[in-house]
Amino acid sequence: MNTKDAKIVIDDKQINDWKAKYGGVYELPVEDKTAYLREPKMKDYKRAFNAMSNGNLAFGEELINVLFIGGDEEIKTNDEYFLPARNEIKDFFNYDDPEIKSEGNNSIITVGDFKCKVRMITRNDIKIAEKKNPSGKAFVTQEKLFEAICLEKDEVFNDRDDASVRMPLYQAIEKLQNKKVASLKKL
Repeated sequence: MNTKDAKIVIDDKQINDWKAKYGGVYELPVEDKTAYLREPKMKDYKRAFNAMSNGNLAFGEELINVLFIGGDEEIKTNDEYFLPARNEIKDFFNYDDPEIKSEGNNSIITVGDFKCKVRMITRNDIKIAEKKNPSGKAFVTQEKLFEAICLEKDEVFNDRDDASVRMPLYQAIEKLQNKKVASLKKL
């Protein structure tokens, strides 16, 4: 039997070992092949978004390659498997929506069971955060902006690599920058 045609079998022990090592583990079947991916961290998203400067395809390639921990390599290398797998990784972005409550000029951002208090965002805060990210790397400006406006936070907000907290946090910060609705009309 050709080793390329051999079915790769991953047992429960292997999955439990991966969970112990990586945290969350995902199974990504594509027809007769299966890839196993670890849960993404912010550094993985940063790499993928930075790769996206080479096009949307590069985003999917980078994310699948960096998260792949086992299974059928063909999912990474064969377009018949890779292209549908790439479409499925969008599910990694399904994080809890943040809640935002106003408290005077401040806002309380709640992500799951965790809270932080931020002050009103100013144009100057954004300018300074952008200056601290001269190479324009993904999510660095948001990190710097959060550092500038954060007044109080639960311990979990210190973990810059926890995507399940950071992605909703950055979404909330974006919403706080755009409280008012603008609409450009040609006259």
